[in-house]
Amino acid sequence: MKYKNTAIVVEGGGLRGSYAGGVLDILADKEIKFGGACGTSAGATHLCSFLSGQIGRNFRVDTVHSKSPRYMSFRNLLFTGDYFAFDYCYKQIPYKIDPFEFDKFAAQCQETEFRVCMTDVETGLAEYPRILDYRNEDDMNRIRASASLPILSKVVEIHGKKFLDGGVADSIPFEPMFKSGFERAVVILTRPLGYRKKVNKALPLVKLAFRHYPKFVEAVATRHIRYNQALDRLAKLESEGKVFIYRPSRLIKISDIESNKKKIAQLYELGKEDAHNKMPNLLKFLEG
Repeated sequence: MKYKNTAIVVEGGGLRGSYAGGVLDILADKEIKFGGACGTSAGATHLCSFLSGQIGRNFRVDTVHSKSPRYMSFRNLLFTGDYFAFDYCYKQIPYKIDPFEFDKFAAQCQETEFRVCMTDVETGLAEYPRILDYRNEDDMNRIRASASLPILSKVVEIHGKKFLDGGVADSIPFEPMFKSGFERAVVILTRPLGYRKKVNKALPLVKLAFRHYPKFVEAVATRHIRYNQALDRLAKLESEGKVFIYRPSRLIKISDIESNKKKIAQLYELGKEDAHNKMPNLLKFLEG
């Protein structure tokens, strides 16, 4: 069943995105589709496999392929400037190791308005380009830029503009989907109820590394304010029946660059569990 007036929005969070992977696999298994989709960082990458209809692929990427030091390591960071290796993550895995269904993805992106959030390093503002085909170099780089964490990634240049992690400017990109005309949204958060973001502990390092980009530094410095305001806005929209929220029903402590595959798998299973338990309420929301 496709719900044309509803968008699905997925928060980022690095390897915490495995929770979203579990939720998305249950939605895909139930053949629930949306008119729009928007993700930030890991939310963007996890939506790709959802839109290509590949159940279980996100789980394999997060728990199997990520074991390789070619996927993520400080050695990568030292020698390439990217903690998450560009060639391995965006070329080797989708084209050779765990083939991505490019045709299915492109066909679905004709029907579903898929956007990713990325942050313009020079302005500190969010951009939400529409993605149509992963095989298009610009589209692939937009997805990559959305998930390129400051300090741990090189700046991604697209037509002369510089971009990094969309979470800096907009961690939960539901507002652009409402502005695009969608009436409701299903939002997948990767933090449990009650979480409030605090000032980035790495801010001094960010100030040093991006001293030539003051607006980007300011965006990093004020990110927690915008994030918490977004949570408040979501709570209001939820009470109005315009938003349906998934969030981890219990705390599993995990970092953005988590290496403990058991914890990642537990978070994925929690996503499936929460999605299964909330399915009656979700269907009621979607059909309301």
